[in-house]
Amino acid sequence: MEYRNLGRSGLKVSRLIMGGAHIGELADLEKTKKLVHAAWDVGVSTFYTADDYNVGEGERVLGEALRPRRDDMVLIVKGGYRVGAYTTLSATGGPADGGENYDNQRLSALDHDRLWKAGVAPTSRGMSRKHLSDALEASLRRLNTDYIDVYAPHYWDPTVPVEETLRTLDDFVRQGKVRYLGCSQHTPWQLVRALWASDKHHLARYESIQVTLSLLERGALSNVVPALCDVGVSMVASGSDAGGLLSGRYDRIGDLPTGGGARQLDMHPYWNNAAFEALSKISEIAERSGRGVGELAAAWTLAQPSVVALNIGPREPSAFAPQAAAVDNPLTEAEATALSELVSTLPTSLGAPPPATRVAAS
Repeated sequence: MEYRNLGRSGLKVSRLIMGGAHIGELADLEKTKKLVHAAWDVGVSTFYTADDYNVGEGERVLGEALRPRRDDMVLIVKGGYRVGAYTTLSATGGPADGGENYDNQRLSALDHDRLWKAGVAPTSRGMSRKHLSDALEASLRRLNTDYIDVYAPHYWDPTVPVEETLRTLDDFVRQGKVRYLGCSQHTPWQLVRALWASDKHHLARYESIQVTLSLLERGALSNVVPALCDVGVSMVASGSDAGGLLSGRYDRIGDLPTGGGARQLDMHPYWNNAAFEALSKISEIAERSGRGVGELAAAWTLAQPSVVALNIGPREPSAFAPQAAAVDNPLTEAEATALSELVSTLPTSLGAPPPATRVAAS
């Protein structure tokens, strides 16, 4: 395993980061312990979660699994969304059965009057000092730890001055409850705006940003990567396997897998003919190289500028092997050339709305 500094800081993270979106939902405590031990065995020292993952259960389970070696591990935690059972609102504004649509976590979709009638306060999410202060304390309790190595706003909040968010986060660092800062779901201008505010007011700055990047989703190469290289912020790349399509386990004839939980939705945009055509060509390059498709896809993402690590979410202990092999065996010149020639012929994004039925074979 290789370890690199996060941004301009002295913090070293492993080039593979075990993500926890499925922990507490698809992986219980015993399964999570097995995953954590498998991660340790290949040299993974860094783990990623968020306070809203599976109604807080993601933090509770991961914290317990990491407890024996907590001080040896780097823990990255995102905050800002509401934590709690989602609440569906009836047409009259009162509570109804079921759960709040996940999209309703987005600030642009909120109807605070209706949420208030359902018992959900306007301060239940966001990047204000009030919410972040409450959110951090709750995360520390669930994780059963005194500190978080990297704390990251889950998204850019247009309703709160960025200076308020950054001063709050800087206080966390000065109090010793947080060691470093990162962010997620920020556009280049939002990231640079935040960095400017940190510099102007002498506040702790963002050292990393989580960004989706894969052979099938390369928009970040033109609009995010140049900014990151200029300001010295590291990318934690997520989705390098395109929701699992680039794992090499699927073909265009089969049905879209089910039973994968909320995160299974990540695969839906890529379940289309164009993505499978690209997959076929990637498979040919992988076969010539003597690699699996998953390993080759991971190696390509790791080779991109500003990428410090991949955020992966293996469901089984054995699933760490391809990504670990990608770290240990970087792209060869021949592989890089072949993949560069291929992607030059592909759209920047091969995502599409999910089909109602299986993809037609050609």
